[in-house]
Amino acid sequence: MQKSYRNYALLFIAISTVFRIFWASQLEFGNDEVYYWLYAKYPDISHFDHPGMVGFFIQFFSFNLFFDTELVLRLAAILPISIAMYVVYLIGVFIKDEFIGFLSVLLFNISIYGLIISGTFILPDAPMVLFWLLSFYFLIQVIPELPEKSSTLKLFLGFLCVGLAIYSKYQAVYLLIGAFVYVLFFNRKWLKKGKFYLAFIFPLFSVLLILYWNYQNDFISYKFHNNRVSFFNLSFNKDAFLREILGQLIYNNPYVFVSILLMLVAFFRNKFVFDTKITNFFLLFSLPLIATTIYLSISRDTLPHWSGVSYLTLIPLLAVYISNHKNIQRNLIRGFCFLLILLSVVTIEINNGWFLPTPKSAKKETLGKQDALMDLYGWQQTSEKVSKVLNDKKLTHLPIISEKWFPAAHIHYYIARPNNMLVYGVGDLPAIHKYYWINKKQPPLKNKEVLYITDSRNFKNPEEIFNQYDEFQLVKTISITRNKKVVKNVFIYLLMKD
Repeated sequence: MQKSYRNYALLFIAISTVFRIFWASQLEFGNDEVYYWLYAKYPDISHFDHPGMVGFFIQFFSFNLFFDTELVLRLAAILPISIAMYVVYLIGVFIKDEFIGFLSVLLFNISIYGLIISGTFILPDAPMVLFWLLSFYFLIQVIPELPEKSSTLKLFLGFLCVGLAIYSKYQAVYLLIGAFVYVLFFNRKWLKKGKFYLAFIFPLFSVLLILYWNYQNDFISYKFHNNRVSFFNLSFNKDAFLREILGQLIYNNPYVFVSILLMLVAFFRNKFVFDTKITNFFLLFSLPLIATTIYLSISRDTLPHWSGVSYLTLIPLLAVYISNHKNIQRNLIRGFCFLLILLSVVTIEINNGWFLPTPKSAKKETLGKQDALMDLYGWQQTSEKVSKVLNDKKLTHLPIISEKWFPAAHIHYYIARPNNMLVYGVGDLPAIHKYYWINKKQPPLKNKEVLYITDSRNFKNPEEIFNQYDEFQLVKTISITRNKKVVKNVFIYLLMKD
């Protein structure tokens, strides 16, 4: 029976992987994904928005962009998260048994954050989730125990993975907070052991790499993130707060979210009793980040997926809490199957638009502006149609300029890349992000003629934003269709200096 649960876990991980490969092969890149492709095309030890790990993952899985398609690049998320699912299984086995490990895999797969956001799309979350869970798996076997009885190898592996997680995304520093607070309050004997401090060399090295890049670039990453996550703004932003709570509810699955709340209430009321040192370890490695994102949302706009990895961390403990519920295994399998079918239908519908309302606008410049799903559709069609125009009019020798990182990154991948064209960000650093550094790697922009390409989801009149040019010629307006209906317009401009 024990062996069967391991086989069941592997079976469901395999099914999840197959479905995620299908979704990845059908959907075009979203804004963030195509932006992180730039991390692989222009690698560096760190970047304006995040450290460099996601770019290195993309390089590794695509053989340094030798295979440069949506599916292959998304393998940098799909395969690591499949491994992360198995790590969650191992955590469940460690804290109790293989049945808990199996339930943990099912709970992971009904999480939108686990299955889609980190598990299918190319985001820094994919490597962070993998290394976060690996670090948790190693450290939970070591830090709650007496130092003399603990594995030095697992201690070092745990902190190595902490360093790799931090090098994937900044919030992984909460792993260090969890480890230090646990030792300080529950196992101070570690404070007398040199190997505990020596293990910190791994996350310290990651931090030093990030600091070195920022030292070379006026600590621009910290200035950027400080504006996003200030801890001392006392104003109340009701919309941001409600959006964060609702987002956490949806991203982590209402069932998982509510069950975790019930588990926490039961724990603090002494109605959920499990191994105390294990339970405390779970809570200290997960609740601080969740609490921080909720606190920040009181005064600032936040993103619900910032705390997603903390919910994934709590999943094995949640599996213990719900393991005695009637028909829990059967119900989770049903939920897993329902979600796979639902997301497959949504994927097919995004590409075909049989039931989606057709975008309408009084102006062709704003068609589809409110349709967020258009980020994932129409760019392959745009590539073919725009490339034909550029080649027919012999314009592919000209550089493309953009005032913002989006849709610049989409234009870069789907238009400039296949036509061997250069893209320049022309604007302030907060607007062009990575293009500030890309510009420096390319010949200085001295052309008297340039192209400006935009679409009706992001339209801005070039005459209003590029006053360094004197003439603005609309070369072509291209209609992007879905199910024989126009859903977006693409505009090609030729900008000239006297």
